[in-house]
Amino acid sequence: MRVVNVKDKALREACLARLCVEVFGREAGIAPLASFAGTLGILMRQEAAQVLALADRDGRPVALALLVLDAEGRSMELAMLRGLPSESIIQPAEALVSELAQKAPLRVNAGDADQQAMFTRCGIERWFDEPRGLRVGLGPRHPATGPDDLPQSLGFDQGAIIQSFKQDREVFDGYKQRFVTGLENFPATL
Repeated sequence: MRVVNVKDKALREACLARLCVEVFGREAGIAPLASFAGTLGILMRQEAAQVLALADRDGRPVALALLVLDAEGRSMELAMLRGLPSESIIQPAEALVSELAQKAPLRVNAGDADQQAMFTRCGIERWFDEPRGLRVGLGPRHPATGPDDLPQSLGFDQGAIIQSFKQDREVFDGYKQRFVTGLENFPATL
């Protein structure tokens, strides 16, 4: 297995569209499209996000992740993660996080004890409480020494993206077409 930084524009959009659908679900309304648009239109444009895939020995993508840089460019936050059906790799999402934790200055957010346990199995060992009730985990290569040293995470306002869709039908239609095209062209191999 290998980690692939999906840099090709068409492949990256296809992987991001699939990741958004997997994370939010097919019945999630506009949320997957808004996340797709915000990631491409804001984070990717600023070169602040990467789409990564774990490929099995035959090159088939078995897990997808979105990493977002912090405001200082010192570390990366795991913004989205999902394993795909795989017969060759057990727990592909965990395998991807384990690889990333070894190679990148990784930050993760755990919403509950099960998520924290999963991330801990992946090599995330330092944990801090965050004001919104999340637990923040840091990989061994993350430079922060404590919660006060954590750089601000980058992101976008999903509500503002949805509002822009309502105000500008052309923007909505453009991202919708890119999203659908991406889903239709999700690669069998990377």
